[in-house]
Amino acid sequence: MLQRFYCALPVALQHVCATAQGCQYRYWRYGGVFQGYLETLNCTEYLPADELRELQAIGLDRLLKFASTHVPYYRKHGLTALTTKDQIRERPQDFISDTLPRRALIPWHTSGTTGKPLTVYYSREAMRKMWAFVELYRNTAGVTRDERRGQFTGKMIVPARQSESTKTFWRRDLANHALLLSTIHLLPGNLPFYAAALERFRPVYLSGYPSSMYVLADYYRQSGRPAPRFKAALTSAETLLDHQRRAIEETFATRVFDQYGQAEMQSFWYECAAGRMHAHPLAGVTEILRPDGAQAAPGEMGEVVLTGLVNYAMPLIRYRVGDTARFSTESCPCGRGMPVIEEIGGRLDEFVYTRERGFLGRLDPVLKGVHNIVESQLDQESLDVLRVRFVPTPRFTAEDLQMLEKNLRARVGRGIHLEFECTDRIPRSSNGKFRFVISRLDRNIPKSCE
Repeated sequence: MLQRFYCALPVALQHVCATAQGCQYRYWRYGGVFQGYLETLNCTEYLPADELRELQAIGLDRLLKFASTHVPYYRKHGLTALTTKDQIRERPQDFISDTLPRRALIPWHTSGTTGKPLTVYYSREAMRKMWAFVELYRNTAGVTRDERRGQFTGKMIVPARQSESTKTFWRRDLANHALLLSTIHLLPGNLPFYAAALERFRPVYLSGYPSSMYVLADYYRQSGRPAPRFKAALTSAETLLDHQRRAIEETFATRVFDQYGQAEMQSFWYECAAGRMHAHPLAGVTEILRPDGAQAAPGEMGEVVLTGLVNYAMPLIRYRVGDTARFSTESCPCGRGMPVIEEIGGRLDEFVYTRERGFLGRLDPVLKGVHNIVESQLDQESLDVLRVRFVPTPRFTAEDLQMLEKNLRARVGRGIHLEFECTDRIPRSSNGKFRFVISRLDRNIPKSCE
């Protein structure tokens, strides 16, 4: 009902609503324990690795004792088994602690990249602690929450009936100094309006989905329009691809600082000035597992399993988030004693599988040397068909397509059919996220198909 009311308002009043919502978010995020916890994070950020592990162990012991006593699921089933998203979807009430009344909790609805709804609950204390991690990350990039930012958001801030008539694909959240930019209207004809809005607003930095920043960067490169300069670009919510990072940094003369986390508040990974991704030990415990459940060795890709240490309203133990990653074999020259994540491999359901090559992840290098394509997507419809969607620029030629096909063949082999589809826009998920690879296969490929 509130969404329908919002959509019926004129654009000027929608700006007011966005600011009013921003006021609520600001209270949720930056009140109470926020400042004190941020000071704690600042004081402990450069502690030696052994001291950080000791602090993490204390936090983990406290959380496990709490969950075994106050969370119905863990009280019944114990603490050692892995927790899955489906278990939470089926009986979310079993994962909520019995120490807080439901009315005191903040619900958050997410579908991730799969489109399957999941509701999680936070305490206000957890929300504020997690946003202290976000502020630590911003400070690492040289910016703060009180500086102007352009933020690409998957929220439905621009009603469909207004978007084409008004050409305002953004709303202003003055409470948080943000120009909220829609991720679902980034069509070629709309990009000049995005650019003009950013140039008027003059944000200090960009934040949000890397795929959206990349589309905007490509517009500036192709059009010849002078691009604004930003102090930093803070990317999150999607897997950051190498070509996206290069384009954003080169076009806007800035540095990209990537961040990895979950709506479930299970971890906080963030890039430092040295370009390495750190898993903050006070946000959660990160495990990377082999298919047999054993711990993966440093340098070995495996499944990410997390135990968050912040949210006592809905603590999740050994939670399978559905992503893959690998620890680095080396420490970081920045001086932080935190574990270093060498690579985030993507979601388990974002791997292409071929009979000839098996499972293939991180396929974005196929775009190397390919010109005049704004963005592309690999959609595996079956074991025998890989659909390749691409958005061409006006200078696109047959040679560009041949280069893309050549690069793909080098990775996927000759045994799978490539179906190329030219389009004016790659579809986004329900929350506006871009997925470079979509696999519609059963995750467990039967032996008979190999």
